[in-house]
Amino acid sequence: MCIGCSAPLVRLADAGPAAIGFWRLFFALGPSLVWAYAEHRSSVRRARLIGAAALLPSRRQVLLAMLAGLCFGGDLIVFHKGLAQTSTANALLLGNLAVVFVFTFGWLILRERPTRGLIVALVMALTGTAIIIGSSAWHANGAGVRPVSVIGDLLCVAAALFYAGYMLFTRAVRRAGRGEAVPLGGGMVSVIASATGASLCLGWAVTTGETLIPQSLQGLLAVIGLGLIAHAAGQGLATFALGRLPAGVISLVLLLQIVVGVSLAALLFGELPSLAVFVGGLLVVAGVANARPGGPG
Repeated sequence: MCIGCSAPLVRLADAGPAAIGFWRLFFALGPSLVWAYAEHRSSVRRARLIGAAALLPSRRQVLLAMLAGLCFGGDLIVFHKGLAQTSTANALLLGNLAVVFVFTFGWLILRERPTRGLIVALVMALTGTAIIIGSSAWHANGAGVRPVSVIGDLLCVAAALFYAGYMLFTRAVRRAGRGEAVPLGGGMVSVIASATGASLCLGWAVTTGETLIPQSLQGLLAVIGLGLIAHAAGQGLATFALGRLPAGVISLVLLLQIVVGVSLAALLFGELPSLAVFVGGLLVVAGVANARPGGPG
C-alpha cells in the first residue's frame, strides 16, 4: 500500500525523472541507516552471548546488494520517464509485469517452483491486468484525462524488467550463501541498495541535464513522501519480507499497489477508472488474496 503512493507522488514532484529517483532514495537513507544500526546492535548482543565476534557482510552480499540497487535505480529512471508519457493506470499495470519476470527468473535461477495456488493467483491477477490494460488502450483512442503513448508503455515494461532484477537480487542477498553464517539483514541491504541506486540516479540526472532541485514546496514534499512512505516504509517492508517468503509470493502481493495507485490517481487527478478497470481490479485483489502464505496449493 505504501509503494502504491509512488506514482501519484511522482506526478506531484516537479524535478527530472532521474532526479526524483535520487531524492526518493536520498530521503530514505536516514530510516534505512536507523534500521541497519538496530540490526547491528542486535547482532552484537547475540555474538556476545555466545562469545563470538560480530559478523561483517561478505563481498558476495555487498555485491548482490549493489546490483539490487543498480536495478532499482534503473527501474526508477525508466518508470518515471514512462509515467510522464502515459496514464497512471497504464504505468502501474505495465510496471507490474515484473510479476511475470519474477516467476520466470525465480523458477530458472532460484529454483522456486510455483505451487498450484500461486499459479491460480497469477492467472487471476494477470487476467485482471489484461482487462485494465485493454480498457486503457480503448480510452487512448478517445479524449482521456491523461494521454497514453506506445513509447511510455514500452518504458514501463522495461521498468518491470529492472524491478524483477531488483527483487531477485534482493531475495538472493537475503539468503545465506556458501560460507556465510547468516543472511545480510534487511536494513543493511536497504542502505547499500539505496546508496547505489541514488548514485546512479544522480549521475544520470547530471549527465542528461535534468532539473535537479524541486521547484516548489509541493514538489519538495512529494519527493520527501516518496523517500519516507514509498521507499523507507514500502520497499523496506518488501525487503524484510523477501528474506522470509518466495519472490513469487512477494511479487503477487505487490500487485496491490495497482489498486492503491489507480485509486489515488482518480481522487487527485480525475483519472476515473471505468467499469472494466473496476472488474480487473477485483480480479487483481482476488489474486493477491489467493497468494497469501498458507493459501491453496
